[in-house]
Amino acid sequence: MNDTNEPIDERSREVSLLAMSTFLWRHRARIGLCALAAAIAAGALAFAVRPKYRAEVVFSPVSGSATFSGGSLGSLGSLAALAGVGLGGSGKRSDESLEYLRSRQFTREFIERHQLMPLLYANKWDAQRRAWRADPPTIWEGVERFSKKVREITEDHRTGIVTMSIIWRDRVLAAQWANAMIAEADAALRQRAIAEYTRSLDYLKDEARSESLVEMQSAVDRTMESELKDAMVARTRDAYAFKVLDPAVVRDPDDIDTPNRPLIIVVGGIMGLLVGILWAVLRQRRVRRSAT
Repeated sequence: MNDTNEPIDERSREVSLLAMSTFLWRHRARIGLCALAAAIAAGALAFAVRPKYRAEVVFSPVSGSATFSGGSLGSLGSLAALAGVGLGGSGKRSDESLEYLRSRQFTREFIERHQLMPLLYANKWDAQRRAWRADPPTIWEGVERFSKKVREITEDHRTGIVTMSIIWRDRVLAAQWANAMIAEADAALRQRAIAEYTRSLDYLKDEARSESLVEMQSAVDRTMESELKDAMVARTRDAYAFKVLDPAVVRDPDDIDTPNRPLIIVVGGIMGLLVGILWAVLRQRRVRRSAT
C-alpha cells in the first residue's frame, strides 16, 4: 500500500505547488502592487513617527568596606546595631544603592529638579503661557511614566554590572539625563552615609564616656575607628555608590532606537503581499462564479 501511495502523494504535491506557482505568476502584478503600496505606506508611517534615541551608562554598584561582625564585637554587637554600624555583608549596600536609584522618591526628586514634567507631557503643556492646558498630570503620574517608558535598568547578576538606559526623543537630553541620574544618586547616597556616620560617631562618643570597663571602651574604640574610616571614604572617594565604567554619550542622529524603520517596512511589505494574494484569490473566485 505504501509503495503505491507514495508516488501518488508526490505527484499531487508537485501539482499543488505548480498550481500555486502558476496562480502567483498570473497575478504577480496585482500582488506586487499591494506589497509595494503597503511597504511605501509603512515606510511613510515609520518616518513620520518622531524617533527616540537610547543613551546608556554602564556602571558597577560599589560594595561597602569591610565592617566588624557580631562575633568580633562580642557583647557590643547590640550597641553597634543601635549606633547604625554595619554588621557585615558588603553586598548589602550595593543592593540598597541600586534600589535607591530605582526608587520613586529619587525619581520624583530628579523630575522636579530638572523640571521634566512639561517634557514628559508636552501635549498638555502650553509653552507660550508656561501653564498646563487642562487636567494637569500629577508628579506621581510623571514618575510612573518616566520609570516605565523613559528609564530602563538591567543588571547582569553574574558580573554585577548594571546598565541604565534613557530612551528619549532628544538624543542630547537622553545622554545628559543618564549621566546626571547616576551622579546625583551617588551624591545623595554619599550625603546620607556621611549623616549616618556622624550620628553613629556621636552616639559612640557618648557611650565611650559612659563606659567604665576597659574591654567595653576598647570595643567602642575599635568600632569608632571603623566608622571614621568609612566616613573618610564617603567624603573623599570619587565614586561612592556607583562606579561608572562607560558614561552615556550622544548617539549619532541615524542611530535610532525606535521606531525600527527597516523592520516596519519589511513587515508592511509582507502584510501587503498577503493582502495581494487574498485579493487575487477573491477575484479569481468571483470570475469563476460569473462564468458559471
